Amino acid sequence: MTRAFFRDTAGAAAAEFALVVPLFILLVFSTINMGFAMSAIVRLHHATEWAARCLSVDKSGTCTTANISTRTNAVFPIGGMSAITYTPTAPACGNQVVGNGTYNVFTGVNTISFTFRARACYPLI
Repeated sequence: MTRAFFRDTAGAAAAEFALVVPLFILLVFSTINMGFAMSAIVRLHHATEWAARCLSVDKSGTCTTANISTRTNAVFPIGGMSAITYTPTAPACGNQVVGNGTYNVFTGVNTISFTFRARACYPLI
C-alpha cells in the first residue's frame, strides 16, 4: 500500500510548477527593475554632461551655477529617481558638474534606495 503511494506521480508537475513559478516571477520582475535602474543611470549621466556643457557654452546667461540644478531637473526629468542634485565646480578641466540621485526600488514589501552619482567636466569656451 505504501509503495503504491510513493510511486504515484499524479501531482508531480503541479508541485514542480508551484516550486519554480515564484522564482521565475522574481527573476522576471528583477530583470525589468534593473532595466529601469540602468536607464536612470544613463539619464543621470546624460543630464550631468548637459549641465556641464551648458555652464561652459551658454552665452545667454540662462545656465548659472545658482540655477543649474533647477534648470537641469526641468530639462531632464528622471523617473524613478528622487533628490536629484547637480553641484557645479570649476577645476582645471573647465566646468565640472556632479549629479547625485536616489533610485527607489519597491520590492512589494518595502522600498530599497540606491544612490547614483555621475560626474562630467566640459572645457571653457
